[in-house]
Amino acid sequence: MQYNPFNNLPKINKTDAINTLRKPISEIKILADYYKAVFHLANFPCEESELVLLDFIKYDCEKLEYKIARRKAIEVLAVFDCKKAIPIIADFLKNDDDYLVETAIWSLGKLKCNDIDIINIICSLLYKQFNNKRVVIQTLTNLGVRKEIDKIRSLSTDTQSSNGVKGASLAALIKLCGEEDKLNDLKDLLRLSNQNDRHCAAQDIINAGNLSVLPFLIKSPISPSFKLQVIDSLWIDECGSRENLNLINSLDSVIIDDPKKIDTLEIYNFEKDLSFLIEQLFHTDFNRCYQSMKELEKFPSEEVLYCLNNNWDRAKSDYGAIYFFINSYKFLLDQQLYDKSILDKVDFLLSDNWPNYMKFKSSAIQILGCLNETKFYNNINHFIDERHTPYWKNRYTALLVLQNKKIHIKKDYAKLFFNDSHRFVRLKAQEICSKLIPL
Repeated sequence: MQYNPFNNLPKINKTDAINTLRKPISEIKILADYYKAVFHLANFPCEESELVLLDFIKYDCEKLEYKIARRKAIEVLAVFDCKKAIPIIADFLKNDDDYLVETAIWSLGKLKCNDIDIINIICSLLYKQFNNKRVVIQTLTNLGVRKEIDKIRSLSTDTQSSNGVKGASLAALIKLCGEEDKLNDLKDLLRLSNQNDRHCAAQDIINAGNLSVLPFLIKSPISPSFKLQVIDSLWIDECGSRENLNLINSLDSVIIDDPKKIDTLEIYNFEKDLSFLIEQLFHTDFNRCYQSMKELEKFPSEEVLYCLNNNWDRAKSDYGAIYFFINSYKFLLDQQLYDKSILDKVDFLLSDNWPNYMKFKSSAIQILGCLNETKFYNNINHFIDERHTPYWKNRYTALLVLQNKKIHIKKDYAKLFFNDSHRFVRLKAQEICSKLIPL
């Protein structure tokens, strides 16, 4: 459970959100307004917000819309680190609604609950018919609870356990017991055929707290967003290298995202004609998308360009497809194939029509730096300003583009990022300045 960075719900202010949550259900015309109010109240952490949310979750109602809003309210209280919510949230552990129980478990872990009686109730769920034992194991790992390690060990090898439960169990054994021999099993989960299982494995790597898996993660066929989340979670200092790993090289590799460096999984009946490969760029499984890009490189660049352009109008309404389309254009440029319409596409993707967190934004910045240096440099102040470019990946990408330019003033540009709020951006700026050879 994590906050969604794509805040696309219609905006409401703090006062309106609080007033909505204080209204009895009989006065609410659209029950989904409860969720909207909770969602936006998350932007206003304070005692007043906490008290309103605490009152809201105490109410009981069988309406589905209310149940969903209450679960969200419990999450928000955990994110607020509202310790006074712990006993109230703990009461939901015995609820008949498994989704509510799951939210309560996650939130108690987030709140670092150390009440032994509450922890014992969470532990007991490992022995019951509970749908999401994965979240139970993750929470116990997060809280450093070792008392059920034998049960967790048995779940890691139980043939009836889901891959998600096995992964969470392996992470617990690594984190709580130092059993680093389980790291190879964790790596294997990055090669599972189901993409959701691979995504879960990325979270398990975070929970295991071991960076040595990083080279395998970077090559795995999953979204770069998950890879960056792992790196950001585990590499918590401003040291550029450790354990034979180089932070900057790892980040650069994920952001450039060259399909040739991705270890794709075998796909049966994967056709090799051009129309099929273009169609695969719309697939939700990144493994298929990466494999398609590898195959597209075997076709004449002009033919690939024609097919990409022919399907662009359809792709631009699918933000998953946009990422692979724009990356395909990027690698066509690497092959010295230029098409003037690509810059128009970049302008569209870098516009305010899209949230800054969209994964294709960084690819568009890389293309902008390749196709129109003047426009790129004119936008440096835009990329530096965290109000306009809040996602650190995009600020880092601007530096990555800058690093590859052979201009004597790039050191001056890089210095502008020295006070960035994110340690990775600061490190990248420092690297550019330290490696620059005076002209």
